[in-house]
This record gives sequence, C-alpha cells and structure tokens, in this order.
Amino acid sequence: MMTRRFPATTARAVAEKLVSELRGATERIEIAGSLRRNRPFVHDIDVVAYPAAGGTEIDVLLRGLVERGSLTPVRDGGKIKNFIATKTGIPIDIYFAGLDTFYTLLLIRTGSKNHNIKLAMRAKDLGLKLRASGDGIEQADGTRISVQCEEDVFRILGLPYLPPEGRE
Repeated sequence: MMTRRFPATTARAVAEKLVSELRGATERIEIAGSLRRNRPFVHDIDVVAYPAAGGTEIDVLLRGLVERGSLTPVRDGGKIKNFIATKTGIPIDIYFAGLDTFYTLLLIRTGSKNHNIKLAMRAKDLGLKLRASGDGIEQADGTRISVQCEEDVFRILGLPYLPPEGRE
C-alpha cells in the first residue's frame, strides 16, 4: 500500500493554522518533519509543542478543534497525539516536549530518518546516546546533557550545524 502524499503548500497552510490556534497554550511550538525540511510533498504534519504550565489548556484547545470538526482524533498517547485534518485528510502528529527536551525532540522529529541515524551513530562513536524518542542526548552514565537549541546538539557531536533543509 502506498502512503498518500500531500502538496507542501496545502500541508503548510493547515500546519500554520493549527500552530496559530495552539500557540497561546504553549511556551514553544514549531512545525517539524518534512515541512520544516521544505520538501515539496509530505505524508503528514509534525508539530512539536512545549505546553504552558499544567498542559491542560492545550488539551482544551485540541478538544475544541475536534468538536468544531477541524480535527478528527486518531490516537491520544501521553507524549503524542494523532489527528487527521478533517477537510484535507492530512495526518497530524503533535509531539509533546518538556523544557529540557524541546530542541532534541524538534531535531529528531524534523528528521530525516537517515540524518537522525547519522547523528545517533556519531553520538555513539563519542560515547553518548542521542535518544531516538527525542528525550535528549546523554552521557554514558545516563546524565542528560543540557541542550538550549538545535545547534547545541551539533556542537556536542562536533559537527557543523545543518539547517533543516540540508538534513536529507
């Protein structure tokens, strides 16, 4: 079965509207995935969100979007919620981060898969672990290394920063 692809222009309009609707309930929110890498076609929309204190306000906003028919819920997990944009049929994955994991989760969810594998292998070569879940980068003893931006991950791994569109 072939996965459906959507024009990035359509997906970006949906993603930007969603981010705009949720921004007030978050400390940080960013579009990730292939949209962030500026691919011309995408399979879905990935969003990384760090909810405002308590996290309940974002749930209220998402329920409102479902109730008014903008989103169709698919799965409600702890760290990820999956929806379908009702009008376009585009799958939407919203990943929830903490303050200390936002940028590693944004990096991982931006991808690409091959780029993530290269970063994880580089971390392993340095005796570190880049968590595929986006839960951070760790030293051998499990201590999480502080990351304040994506550039920090590249610096920690001794690599030049690559902007999202170069991460294929």
